[in-house]
Amino acid sequence: MSRMCKERRVKFRWVHFEDVVISAEYGSLGMRVKDRKIAYFPLVVVVRSQVAQLQADSEITVLRHLELIGCRLINQSSAILKCVNKMWTFQELAGNGFPLPYTFSYGGHSEVGTTLKTVDTNLVYPVVAKNCRGCQGQSVFLARDRMQMIDTSHLLKHEAPYLFQQYVRESHGRDVRVIVIGERILGAMLRQSCDGRMQSNCAAGGRGERYQLPPDGEKLALAVARSLRIDVCGIDLLFNSDGSFWICEVNCNPGFKHFNAALQVNVAESITELALQELERLREVRKLSTVTVADTSDYCSDHGDSCP
Repeated sequence: MSRMCKERRVKFRWVHFEDVVISAEYGSLGMRVKDRKIAYFPLVVVVRSQVAQLQADSEITVLRHLELIGCRLINQSSAILKCVNKMWTFQELAGNGFPLPYTFSYGGHSEVGTTLKTVDTNLVYPVVAKNCRGCQGQSVFLARDRMQMIDTSHLLKHEAPYLFQQYVRESHGRDVRVIVIGERILGAMLRQSCDGRMQSNCAAGGRGERYQLPPDGEKLALAVARSLRIDVCGIDLLFNSDGSFWICEVNCNPGFKHFNAALQVNVAESITELALQELERLREVRKLSTVTVADTSDYCSDHGDSCP
């Protein structure tokens, strides 16, 4: 990203959330970065942050602040919020006719076992249990029957609620990761487990290879991205028995180390190109040409090419 910005003579700066202080005073919004007051704000901000670390009362507040100042975020805070919690994503998609496996979650943490005992009896086991903020295949397990689910409910860690989802047998140990950037499909990767486990995430030991996504899969992925109004995302699709796809989840901050290797592409360059296109569009009415990346701690897209 820094290289492409330099080639286009566009100012670039990497900013960590913990270095930012925001203010509201005298009818205006202000910001300091590393105790230095910002006089000119960027036109475009590319947001790269692990979903598990994003908090509405801190990071999202900073992103909303930037939007209210007039910055164009990739992704926008509203789109990030729709994807930061897996159940929130399903809430957004459910009313629009998208193919979703039957999924339920709950409100409180203390009576999860009671909730599981009284839940819809039409639920067919086995059932997939996932932490709503989990990533990279972590905090996911398969409950073989109702009693196993109830017996293990007290072991669930509740930094975030869990969701319980219909098990799609045809997609055990495999799924398709589709990356969409600016209403365009960059490519699709078939992810497969190497040890018979349900999870196929490459970060959890799975392997990835280029996948030719059929037209109905492309149409589905693009429709999901449009529905969520998201600029950059990784959409995970599960295989159905009839050849169609289920939506598994949508990641607003997909890692792309394994995707790049499998498809011989550069996701960071495609994201940067989108940011530069947005900058050119906004430049007509503004006089500042700055692209900024906001991230948490020292995480930067699998330590990939978008790091300065």
